[in-house]
Amino acid sequence: MLASPALARPADQASRLRDLVETLAGGQGTPSRSNAVCPARPGTPIVAIGSGKGGVGKTNIAVNLCIALARSGKRATLLDADLGMANADVLCGLSPHRRLDALLAGHDAPTRLSMRDVAVDAPGGFLLVPGAVGVARVADLDARRRAALVAGLSELESVSDLIVIDTGAGIGRDVTTFMLAASLAIVVATPEPTSIADAYGLIKCLHLLAGERASTLPRLGLVVNQSRTEAEASAVHARLSGCAGRFLGFEVPMLGRIAQDSRVSSSVRRRVPHMLIRPRARASRDVRRLSSEIIASLAFEPRSDRKG
Repeated sequence: MLASPALARPADQASRLRDLVETLAGGQGTPSRSNAVCPARPGTPIVAIGSGKGGVGKTNIAVNLCIALARSGKRATLLDADLGMANADVLCGLSPHRRLDALLAGHDAPTRLSMRDVAVDAPGGFLLVPGAVGVARVADLDARRRAALVAGLSELESVSDLIVIDTGAGIGRDVTTFMLAASLAIVVATPEPTSIADAYGLIKCLHLLAGERASTLPRLGLVVNQSRTEAEASAVHARLSGCAGRFLGFEVPMLGRIAQDSRVSSSVRRRVPHMLIRPRARASRDVRRLSSEIIASLAFEPRSDRKG
Protein backbone atom coordinates (compact mmCIF):
# COMPACT_ATOMS: atom_id res chain seq x y z
CA MET A 1 0.00 0.00 0.00
CA LEU A 2 1.16 3.50 -0.77
CA ALA A 3 2.46 5.13 2.37
CA SER A 4 4.10 8.49 2.92
CA PRO A 5 4.09 9.65 6.54
CA ALA A 6 5.44 13.04 5.57
CA LEU A 7 2.43 13.77 3.40
CA ALA A 8 -0.95 14.09 5.06
CA ARG A 9 -4.18 13.21 3.33
CA PRO A 10 -6.64 16.11 2.86
CA ALA A 11 -9.25 16.10 5.62
CA ASP A 12 -12.10 17.51 3.52
CA GLN A 13 -11.88 16.37 -0.09
CA ALA A 14 -15.25 17.86 -1.01
CA SER A 15 -14.14 21.29 0.16
CA ARG A 16 -10.90 21.08 -1.80
CA LEU A 17 -12.84 20.18 -4.91
CA ARG A 18 -15.11 23.19 -4.45
CA ASP A 19 -12.13 25.46 -3.90
CA LEU A 20 -10.35 24.15 -6.96
CA VAL A 21 -11.79 26.38 -9.65
CA GLU A 22 -11.61 29.59 -7.65
CA THR A 23 -7.89 29.05 -7.20
CA LEU A 24 -7.51 28.25 -10.89
CA ALA A 25 -9.22 31.53 -11.61
CA GLY A 26 -6.48 33.46 -9.90
CA GLY A 27 -7.79 33.99 -6.38
CA GLN A 28 -5.18 34.78 -3.76
CA GLY A 29 -4.45 32.08 -1.25
CA THR A 30 -7.08 29.54 -0.27
CA PRO A 31 -10.62 30.55 -1.27
CA SER A 32 -13.23 31.09 1.41
CA ARG A 33 -15.41 28.12 2.34
CA SER A 34 -18.39 30.46 2.19
CA ASN A 35 -18.13 30.39 -1.60
CA ALA A 36 -18.85 26.65 -1.71
CA VAL A 37 -21.41 25.63 -4.32
CA CYS A 38 -22.27 22.09 -3.25
CA PRO A 39 -23.23 21.00 0.27
CA ALA A 40 -20.63 19.51 2.55
CA ARG A 41 -20.32 15.75 2.16
CA PRO A 42 -17.64 13.11 2.31
CA GLY A 43 -15.54 13.58 -0.80
CA THR A 44 -15.16 11.23 -3.71
CA PRO A 45 -11.48 10.30 -4.00
CA ILE A 46 -9.73 12.19 -6.77
CA VAL A 47 -6.65 10.90 -8.58
CA ALA A 48 -4.91 13.61 -10.59
CA ILE A 49 -2.30 12.53 -13.13
CA GLY A 50 0.34 14.98 -14.31
CA SER A 51 3.81 15.09 -15.78
CA GLY A 52 6.55 17.65 -16.00
CA LYS A 53 7.13 16.86 -19.66
CA GLY A 54 4.71 16.07 -22.45
CA GLY A 55 4.84 12.90 -24.49
CA VAL A 56 5.39 10.50 -21.58
CA GLY A 57 2.15 8.54 -22.06
CA LYS A 58 0.17 10.22 -19.29
CA THR A 59 -3.20 10.20 -21.06
CA ASN A 60 -2.77 6.62 -22.22
CA ILE A 61 -2.16 5.59 -18.62
CA ALA A 62 -5.24 7.53 -17.47
CA VAL A 63 -7.53 5.86 -20.02
CA ASN A 64 -6.32 2.32 -19.40
CA LEU A 65 -6.27 2.87 -15.63
CA CYS A 66 -9.96 3.79 -15.72
CA ILE A 67 -10.71 0.56 -17.57
CA ALA A 68 -8.80 -1.42 -14.94
CA LEU A 69 -10.64 0.39 -12.14
CA ALA A 70 -14.00 -0.30 -13.79
CA ARG A 71 -13.15 -3.98 -14.09
CA SER A 72 -12.36 -3.97 -10.38
CA GLY A 73 -15.92 -2.87 -9.68
CA LYS A 74 -15.32 0.86 -9.23
CA ARG A 75 -17.39 3.51 -10.95
CA ALA A 76 -14.56 5.48 -12.52
CA THR A 77 -14.96 8.83 -14.22
CA LEU A 78 -12.17 10.36 -16.30
CA LEU A 79 -12.15 14.14 -16.62
CA ASP A 80 -9.91 15.17 -19.51
CA ALA A 81 -8.65 18.43 -18.05
CA ASP A 82 -5.89 19.03 -20.57
CA LEU A 83 -7.79 22.12 -21.60
CA GLY A 84 -7.07 23.18 -25.14
CA MET A 85 -5.28 19.96 -26.21
CA ALA A 86 -7.54 17.18 -24.96
CA ASN A 87 -7.27 13.77 -26.63
CA ALA A 88 -8.48 11.04 -24.27
CA ASP A 89 -11.48 10.57 -26.56
CA VAL A 90 -9.12 9.92 -29.48
CA LEU A 91 -7.42 7.10 -27.59
CA CYS A 92 -10.87 5.60 -26.93
CA GLY A 93 -11.93 5.79 -30.57
CA LEU A 94 -14.73 8.22 -29.74
CA SER A 95 -16.02 11.28 -31.58
CA PRO A 96 -18.02 13.15 -28.94
CA HIS A 97 -20.67 15.63 -30.02
CA ARG A 98 -20.12 17.72 -26.91
CA ARG A 99 -17.03 18.61 -24.94
CA LEU A 100 -16.29 20.43 -21.72
CA ASP A 101 -16.38 23.79 -23.49
CA ALA A 102 -20.06 23.15 -24.44
CA LEU A 103 -20.95 23.05 -20.75
CA LEU A 104 -19.03 26.27 -20.10
CA ALA A 105 -20.43 28.05 -23.16
CA GLY A 106 -24.00 27.10 -22.30
CA HIS A 107 -23.94 27.93 -18.59
CA ASP A 108 -26.50 30.73 -18.96
CA ALA A 109 -28.74 29.03 -21.57
CA PRO A 110 -32.44 28.42 -20.69
CA THR A 111 -31.68 24.72 -20.25
CA ARG A 112 -28.13 24.43 -18.95
CA LEU A 113 -26.09 21.40 -19.85
CA SER A 114 -24.90 19.28 -16.96
CA MET A 115 -21.58 17.49 -16.72
CA ARG A 116 -23.50 14.23 -17.17
CA ASP A 117 -24.90 15.62 -20.45
CA VAL A 118 -21.35 16.13 -21.68
CA ALA A 119 -20.01 12.82 -20.35
CA VAL A 120 -19.98 9.77 -22.58
CA ASP A 121 -19.78 6.06 -21.88
CA ALA A 122 -16.26 5.01 -22.82
CA PRO A 123 -15.17 1.54 -23.93
CA GLY A 124 -14.19 -0.55 -20.95
CA GLY A 125 -16.96 0.65 -18.66
CA PHE A 126 -15.95 4.09 -17.43
CA LEU A 127 -17.41 7.56 -17.87
CA LEU A 128 -15.42 10.12 -19.90
CA VAL A 129 -15.83 13.88 -19.84
CA PRO A 130 -14.13 14.94 -23.08
CA GLY A 131 -11.92 17.94 -22.64
CA ALA A 132 -11.97 21.14 -24.63
CA VAL A 133 -9.84 21.63 -27.72
CA GLY A 134 -8.39 25.02 -28.60
CA VAL A 135 -10.11 27.07 -25.88
CA ALA A 136 -8.91 29.34 -23.11
CA ARG A 137 -7.53 28.08 -19.82
CA VAL A 138 -9.80 27.79 -16.80
CA ALA A 139 -7.87 30.71 -15.35
CA ASP A 140 -9.35 32.90 -18.11
CA LEU A 141 -12.99 31.97 -17.49
CA ASP A 142 -15.39 34.48 -15.99
CA ALA A 143 -17.06 33.94 -12.62
CA ARG A 144 -20.27 32.35 -13.97
CA ARG A 145 -18.39 29.86 -16.13
CA ARG A 146 -16.18 28.94 -13.19
CA ALA A 147 -19.33 28.35 -11.13
CA ALA A 148 -20.65 26.08 -13.89
CA LEU A 149 -17.47 24.04 -13.78
CA VAL A 150 -17.64 23.77 -9.98
CA ALA A 151 -21.23 22.54 -10.20
CA GLY A 152 -20.24 20.08 -12.88
CA LEU A 153 -17.51 18.60 -10.74
CA SER A 154 -20.02 18.18 -7.95
CA GLU A 155 -22.29 16.27 -10.34
CA LEU A 156 -19.45 13.88 -11.12
CA GLU A 157 -19.07 13.12 -7.41
CA SER A 158 -22.61 11.77 -7.23
CA VAL A 159 -22.10 9.18 -10.00
CA SER A 160 -18.52 8.11 -9.31
CA ASP A 161 -16.61 6.01 -6.83
CA LEU A 162 -13.53 7.94 -7.85
CA ILE A 163 -12.63 10.67 -10.32
CA VAL A 164 -9.45 10.51 -12.38
CA ILE A 165 -8.28 13.86 -13.70
CA ASP A 166 -5.92 13.84 -16.67
CA THR A 167 -4.16 17.19 -16.40
CA GLY A 168 -1.91 18.84 -18.93
CA ALA A 169 1.86 18.58 -18.86
CA GLY A 170 4.11 21.11 -17.16
CA ILE A 171 3.74 23.33 -14.13
CA GLY A 172 1.01 25.73 -15.23
CA ARG A 173 -1.68 26.86 -12.82
CA ASP A 174 -4.31 24.54 -14.32
CA VAL A 175 -2.05 21.52 -13.78
CA THR A 176 -0.77 22.28 -10.30
CA THR A 177 -4.13 23.28 -8.84
CA PHE A 178 -5.85 20.14 -10.08
CA MET A 179 -3.06 18.10 -8.51
CA LEU A 180 -3.14 19.99 -5.21
CA ALA A 181 -6.90 19.36 -5.00
CA ALA A 182 -6.45 15.59 -5.35
CA SER A 183 -6.49 12.78 -2.83
CA LEU A 184 -3.59 11.25 -4.74
CA ALA A 185 -1.38 13.12 -7.20
CA ILE A 186 0.44 10.85 -9.63
CA VAL A 187 3.54 12.13 -11.40
CA VAL A 188 4.40 10.23 -14.57
CA ALA A 189 7.99 10.07 -15.80
CA THR A 190 10.01 8.01 -18.26
CA PRO A 191 13.69 7.02 -17.98
CA GLU A 192 14.67 9.91 -20.27
CA PRO A 193 16.83 12.47 -18.39
CA THR A 194 14.64 15.36 -19.52
CA SER A 195 11.52 13.63 -18.24
CA ILE A 196 13.14 12.91 -14.86
CA ALA A 197 14.30 16.51 -14.50
CA ASP A 198 10.89 17.91 -15.41
CA ALA A 199 9.10 15.46 -13.10
CA TYR A 200 11.22 16.69 -10.21
CA GLY A 201 10.39 20.25 -11.25
CA LEU A 202 6.69 19.46 -10.98
CA ILE A 203 7.10 17.83 -7.57
CA LYS A 204 9.10 20.83 -6.33
CA CYS A 205 6.49 23.24 -7.68
CA LEU A 206 3.67 21.39 -5.91
CA HIS A 207 5.65 21.48 -2.67
CA LEU A 208 6.29 25.22 -2.93
CA LEU A 209 2.72 26.08 -3.93
CA ALA A 210 1.25 24.07 -1.07
CA GLY A 211 3.41 26.09 1.32
CA GLU A 212 2.43 29.41 -0.25
CA ARG A 213 -1.28 28.58 -0.02
CA ALA A 214 -0.99 27.17 3.51
CA SER A 215 -2.65 24.00 2.25
CA THR A 216 -1.88 20.32 2.62
CA LEU A 217 0.29 18.64 0.03
CA PRO A 218 -1.64 15.61 -1.23
CA ARG A 219 -0.22 12.14 -1.31
CA LEU A 220 2.27 11.90 -4.14
CA GLY A 221 3.11 8.78 -6.09
CA LEU A 222 5.50 8.19 -8.97
CA VAL A 223 4.66 6.07 -12.00
CA VAL A 224 7.58 5.24 -14.28
CA ASN A 225 6.35 4.63 -17.81
CA GLN A 226 8.12 2.97 -20.74
CA SER A 227 10.78 1.32 -18.60
CA ARG A 228 12.65 -1.60 -20.14
CA THR A 229 13.30 -3.36 -16.83
CA GLU A 230 12.28 -3.13 -13.21
CA ALA A 231 15.86 -2.10 -12.39
CA GLU A 232 15.58 0.85 -14.78
CA ALA A 233 12.31 1.95 -13.18
CA SER A 234 13.84 1.61 -9.71
CA ALA A 235 16.76 3.78 -10.78
CA VAL A 236 14.40 6.51 -11.96
CA HIS A 237 12.56 6.35 -8.64
CA ALA A 238 15.77 6.43 -6.64
CA ARG A 239 16.97 9.53 -8.46
CA LEU A 240 13.70 11.43 -8.13
CA SER A 241 12.92 10.41 -4.57
CA GLY A 242 16.51 11.03 -3.51
CA CYS A 243 16.40 14.60 -4.82
CA ALA A 244 13.05 15.21 -3.13
CA GLY A 245 14.37 13.83 0.14
CA ARG A 246 17.52 15.90 0.03
CA PHE A 247 16.11 19.23 -1.12
CA LEU A 248 12.40 19.13 -0.19
CA GLY A 249 12.44 17.06 2.98
CA PHE A 250 10.27 14.14 1.87
CA GLU A 251 10.54 11.06 -0.32
CA VAL A 252 8.16 10.24 -3.16
CA PRO A 253 6.78 6.68 -3.06
CA MET A 254 6.96 4.46 -6.12
CA LEU A 255 3.35 3.77 -7.04
CA GLY A 256 3.87 1.71 -10.16
CA ARG A 257 5.83 0.90 -13.27
CA ILE A 258 4.49 0.47 -16.81
CA ALA A 259 6.76 -1.62 -19.02
CA GLN A 260 7.86 -0.50 -22.45
CA ASP A 261 5.61 -2.45 -24.79
CA SER A 262 5.26 -2.15 -28.58
CA ARG A 263 1.63 -3.25 -28.29
CA VAL A 264 0.84 0.05 -26.58
CA SER A 265 1.87 2.01 -29.68
CA SER A 266 -0.12 -0.37 -31.84
CA SER A 267 -3.26 0.17 -29.76
CA VAL A 268 -2.84 3.95 -29.93
CA ARG A 269 -2.71 3.82 -33.71
CA ARG A 270 -5.85 1.67 -33.72
CA ARG A 271 -7.58 4.03 -31.25
CA VAL A 272 -8.45 1.13 -28.95
CA PRO A 273 -7.06 1.01 -25.37
CA HIS A 274 -4.55 -1.79 -24.91
CA MET A 275 -6.43 -3.04 -21.85
CA LEU A 276 -9.20 -4.07 -24.25
CA ILE A 277 -7.33 -5.56 -27.20
CA ARG A 278 -4.14 -6.64 -25.45
CA PRO A 279 -5.24 -7.55 -21.90
CA ARG A 280 -2.30 -9.94 -21.44
CA ALA A 281 0.34 -7.48 -22.60
CA ARG A 282 3.03 -6.46 -20.13
CA ALA A 283 1.72 -2.91 -20.05
CA SER A 284 -1.83 -4.11 -19.34
CA ARG A 285 -0.58 -6.29 -16.51
CA ASP A 286 1.24 -3.31 -15.01
CA VAL A 287 -1.82 -1.06 -15.31
CA ARG A 288 -3.88 -3.66 -13.41
CA ARG A 289 -1.26 -3.63 -10.66
CA LEU A 290 -1.38 0.15 -10.57
CA SER A 291 -5.17 0.02 -10.28
CA SER A 292 -4.94 -2.41 -7.36
CA GLU A 293 -2.42 -0.16 -5.63
CA ILE A 294 -4.67 2.87 -5.98
CA ILE A 295 -7.73 1.00 -4.71
CA ALA A 296 -5.75 -0.21 -1.69
CA SER A 297 -4.44 3.31 -1.03
CA LEU A 298 -7.70 5.25 -1.05
CA ALA A 299 -10.71 5.00 1.25
CA PHE A 300 -14.02 4.62 -0.59
CA GLU A 301 -17.54 5.29 0.62
CA PRO A 302 -19.96 2.35 0.51
CA ARG A 303 -22.02 2.37 -2.66
CA SER A 304 -25.24 2.25 -0.64
CA ASP A 305 -24.51 5.80 0.51
CA ARG A 306 -24.32 7.08 -3.07
CA LYS A 307 -26.83 8.41 -5.55
CA GLY A 308 -26.91 7.42 -9.20
